[in-house]
Amino acid sequence: MKGVAVLTEARSGSSWLGSLTNASGVMGQTKEWLKPLFLKPEPRGYEALEQAVLRQASTENGRFAIKVFPRQLAWSKGRWGRDFLFEMRRRHDLAFITLERRDRLRQAISFYRAGVSNSWTSWDKGRDVAVPYSFAGISRAFFQIEQSYAFRRAYLDFSQLPSRHFVYEDLLADPQPYIEAVAGLLDVGVPASLPVSRFVVQRDDITEDWVARFRQASAERGAIEAIEEQPVPRTLQNFARIALKRPLNRRQF
Repeated sequence: MKGVAVLTEARSGSSWLGSLTNASGVMGQTKEWLKPLFLKPEPRGYEALEQAVLRQASTENGRFAIKVFPRQLAWSKGRWGRDFLFEMRRRHDLAFITLERRDRLRQAISFYRAGVSNSWTSWDKGRDVAVPYSFAGISRAFFQIEQSYAFRRAYLDFSQLPSRHFVYEDLLADPQPYIEAVAGLLDVGVPASLPVSRFVVQRDDITEDWVARFRQASAERGAIEAIEEQPVPRTLQNFARIALKRPLNRRQF
């Protein structure tokens, strides 16, 4: 099979871009297929994991697409002891696209707000939840984003894997170059017209207010809030990890 892996981080426009390629019906179905939420029931072994991902990520023409965040790759490696992307490219014709957002601060603010409200799209139920401003929360999101991008670069460089690179802000006015790149990597035709996506930009006046507050606070306080040791989140996942004697997940998002 022929596929594309999009290596990125949350709030980078990846869902919007994925909706455009998904609409073609021939470029796979891009989504975070390694996210445990989308793997119910959880596969009982690596082979079952790969089969589940391919089943959901593929279109009828034998093309597949998957969006991968570093923490999801680490989760699958920790759970089944295998590098998912390594196995996929060993067995299939897998190409790589990297996507990042140039404006890291607004990405971090969006990441923090979505993580607290659990509202990741404009139609999620938590969209109207009032999220309190948090310098520490935004700082940690900022550092996590930078670490994710650094991991992605190191992962590709380590294995000398070629990739096509895109920046979210450069695609806002015209996403056609991204669509053409995916079509080329999957060896399918480019859609004649650009589909209408249900995803919309979620930046608002709160975003801009928080940008100003954060920049003022960072000038006064520095970055220590983001690098000090944080308490382990009291999540159901961590309680399960305690019961199974597995390492705890310290990520806030």
